[in-house]
Amino acid sequence: MAKTKIAIFDLTGCEGCEFHLLSLDELLFDFFQDFEITNWRLLSENKKADFDIAFIEGAVTTKEQISLLKDIRETSKIVIALGACAISGNIFAQLTPKQRKKLAPKIYDKNYKLKAKFLAPIEKFIRVDEKIPGCPPTIEFFKKSLEKLKKEKIVSKIKKVYPPDFIEGIEGHGVLKINFKEKKAEFKVEESERLVEGLLLNKHFALAPFITSRICGICPVAHNLCSLLVLENALKIEVPKEAVILRKILLAGQIIKSHLLHLFFLVLPDYAKVASSIELSKKYPAEFHLMLNLKRVSDKILEVIGGSSVFPSNTMLGGFKNPPKIDELLAIKNSIFEVIDEAQDLIKLFAALFVPELETKIRFETISPDQSRYPFYPGNFPQPVKEIIKKGSTAKLGVLEKEVIKVGALARLSRFSKALNPAAQKEFQKFQPELNNPFNNNLAQTIEILHFLEETINLIEEISKKNLEKSKGIEKVKLPSKTFSGSACLEAPRGILFHQAKIDSQGKIIDYNIIPPTQINLASLEKEVQELIRKNERMSVPKIKGRIEQLIRAFDPCITCAVH
Repeated sequence: MAKTKIAIFDLTGCEGCEFHLLSLDELLFDFFQDFEITNWRLLSENKKADFDIAFIEGAVTTKEQISLLKDIRETSKIVIALGACAISGNIFAQLTPKQRKKLAPKIYDKNYKLKAKFLAPIEKFIRVDEKIPGCPPTIEFFKKSLEKLKKEKIVSKIKKVYPPDFIEGIEGHGVLKINFKEKKAEFKVEESERLVEGLLLNKHFALAPFITSRICGICPVAHNLCSLLVLENALKIEVPKEAVILRKILLAGQIIKSHLLHLFFLVLPDYAKVASSIELSKKYPAEFHLMLNLKRVSDKILEVIGGSSVFPSNTMLGGFKNPPKIDELLAIKNSIFEVIDEAQDLIKLFAALFVPELETKIRFETISPDQSRYPFYPGNFPQPVKEIIKKGSTAKLGVLEKEVIKVGALARLSRFSKALNPAAQKEFQKFQPELNNPFNNNLAQTIEILHFLEETINLIEEISKKNLEKSKGIEKVKLPSKTFSGSACLEAPRGILFHQAKIDSQGKIIDYNIIPPTQINLASLEKEVQELIRKNERMSVPKIKGRIEQLIRAFDPCITCAVH
């Protein structure tokens, strides 16, 4: 019997709803078995698709998306709006087209032309049959929806939809343009602007950590914590040591989860020679379970400390609304001991993969951490990063004066490998990855997963001797009598994240700037793609195209962060 066909589309948003679908864990096997997934850009090859049910995440921002929506509606028997951005436009719909036009020159420059002149829910353009609310929706809601869809065979008329030719297996929208005659390639960012920095203007500063966390569905904790840190620096709030330790554990959980999702769902299909991570889960169930076991630990960290496995709801200025119980933290510690062997197996798995040869020499940078510890949270970076507007791209580039730099797992290992925790240090010494090869970013991420599992054990042991109630945040803040400002940085999964804020005496934000790591790494990616082409000029067209896309995925770009 033919299965009901499902397609999942992402428009303009953080893709958090899609990544949250992956929290179905073992039920993902059932999802992949019960339905035929004919389109899901994150997890499978981008191709023309026929389907009976369409899940659509994100808001509508371009005429091209409207056209795609109409094709989807004509093809699909059931159209489901997935999450707050698809249903209402979320907080981003607060900016009118007129406000967007006015803000663009401030955020970019006076010559910049907006790709997204409006932002609206999908129901404004097509009929929607069902809505799955939430930011993101709860997993229970997902389960009920899928159970309902399983009960009867749903068949639509056959009409294939041609989705945009975005590179699959990366977070956000980008296209690869190659001029084989001139041996040049360009990775062009096509993500629509949400203008988060403009959305923050004139809002009370306390909203910033929760609005900025909506920039990204795969690293929201990093934005939330960096935003809190910039406000605390500006207001000269001293954060208790207990709260700092909990924030470190929370960020460690985020890095572990981000690396895992990237490695298994976006990278491993390339090396396993399968078309999608859906096929990968069926072909290699043992490895898939390994990932799920590690992911469960990271989800538990995020839930117990952050209040949610996606967007933090328990953080606040000076600490936390409801500090976790020590028994909950000790339970996490015990669960980590149970998966340490699997984290080591993950390293072995990626160390055994054939990695294309490519040596590039780009300056690595990290934050300067406290003492000689592995760079993490908090830290500082004394040099100003300059943002460059690139013609035809919605993402700015970040450079140091005119010098291209690189941040992330490879950068952290290159400068602080001696500060790795013992088990991770042992694995690093055993495999000695060539850090100037960008394809080894994936192996570096597996080593970091083990390191941050060990770090979490150490931090839980440290905080178990302290009074967790001291980590409670500050309810009321006395504002200075004049404008105040601050800056902060930390190590997000993909590298250094910067937040800068300026606030008036009434507590309203008058300026806010964000420089995420992908803005910095996009500049180095261009150089490394060109070097890859130069060294493989005799390779066939399909092979070099596939190799470049593999390199882009190895980079782990977060395009929604880069554009925000």
